[in-house]
Amino acid sequence: MVTTASATRTVDTTGVDAMPRIAVAGIVNVRLAVPVDVFPIPLTSSRRLPGQIALRLSGVGWTIANTLQALGSDVLFATYIGRDPAGQLAEAGLRSAGLLGPATQVCDAQPRAVVHYDRAGTRSGATDLRDAVNRRYPTEVFTHALDAAGGADFAMLSNINFTRSLISAAADRAIPIITDLHVIDTVQSRHNEEWMRVAHVLSCSHEKMPCPPGDWIRRLWSRYRTPVVIVGMGAAGALIGLHHHRAVWHVPAAASRLVRYTSGAGDTLLATFAHHYALTGDPIDALPHGCLAAGWKVGAGPDDDVRDAGTMLPHLVHSQGLPAVHRV
Repeated sequence: MVTTASATRTVDTTGVDAMPRIAVAGIVNVRLAVPVDVFPIPLTSSRRLPGQIALRLSGVGWTIANTLQALGSDVLFATYIGRDPAGQLAEAGLRSAGLLGPATQVCDAQPRAVVHYDRAGTRSGATDLRDAVNRRYPTEVFTHALDAAGGADFAMLSNINFTRSLISAAADRAIPIITDLHVIDTVQSRHNEEWMRVAHVLSCSHEKMPCPPGDWIRRLWSRYRTPVVIVGMGAAGALIGLHHHRAVWHVPAAASRLVRYTSGAGDTLLATFAHHYALTGDPIDALPHGCLAAGWKVGAGPDDDVRDAGTMLPHLVHSQGLPAVHRV
C-alpha cells in the first residue's frame, strides 16, 4: 500500500488511534423523492402513490456529516437552516442526529430538493437552495468552533458558495481540505477554482468529463498539483490518483444488493474515504472502504436512514471483503 502523510493521527496513552475529527461545511435540504415508471416522464394529471413519496433531509453536507458520525468520526458541522416551516424540519433532524450546534447558522428559507427516480435507480433531481446559495458563512464562527474542538484532521468543504469564506480558515490552520466538485467539465472552472487551487483531495463524477477519467486526473495534476484525485464512475467503480507517485489506481464498484436509489452514493463514498484516510493516512486503502459503503447505499430506498451505510460497513468488510485495488 501507498502511505501519504497528510492527515496526522494522534495516539492516546493506550496506543489506540483516536477517532478522526472532521469539519464539514455543506447544505441540508428538505427533499421529496417521487418514483416514476419511465424517463422521460409522461404527462399525467394526477397519480396516487400511497407510501411511496419519501420526505427526508438530504444534501451533500447532511449525507457526509451523518456518514462520518456513523463511522465514528467526531464531526463539526457548519450549515444553514431556514426560519420557515421547512427549516423547522431541518432543525429537528439536525438535533436528532446530534449535529445541531454553534456552527449552525440561520437563513431566510430552507433549501429544498425534489428527486424523481425509476426502478433501475436512474434519477433526475432539482434543487432550490433559496437564499443559502448566496450567503457567506461567518468565518469567525467556523474558526471559533474549530479552535474550541482542538482543530480537525480534514475540512470537507462542499463547493457551495457559502463555504468560500472557510477555505482560508482551514488552509491557515494547515487543515487538509477535501472538496467534491460533483459534475464538472473543465479544469478551468471559474466557480470551482478557489477550492481546486488549495484542496488536498478533489473528488468528482466522470459524467460530463471532456476526456477519459485518467487523463482528467493528469490534467488536474498539471494545473493544480492536487495530491489526491478521486473520480467516481458509477457502475464502473472509481479511480484514485496520487500526484506524488504520478500513478492511478482503479477500485471496482461493490454493489451488494440491487440498485434502488443512487442519490447520495458519491457523498457516502467520499465521507467513508475521508474517515479511513484520516485513520490510516493511506488513501489507497481508504477508497475501497468508500466504494463498499457506496455500493450498500445505492441498494437503499429514499426513505432509508442515510447513516445505514456507515453503520453496516464493518459487517460488509467482514462478510464480503473489500474490493480489490489495481494500478492502471
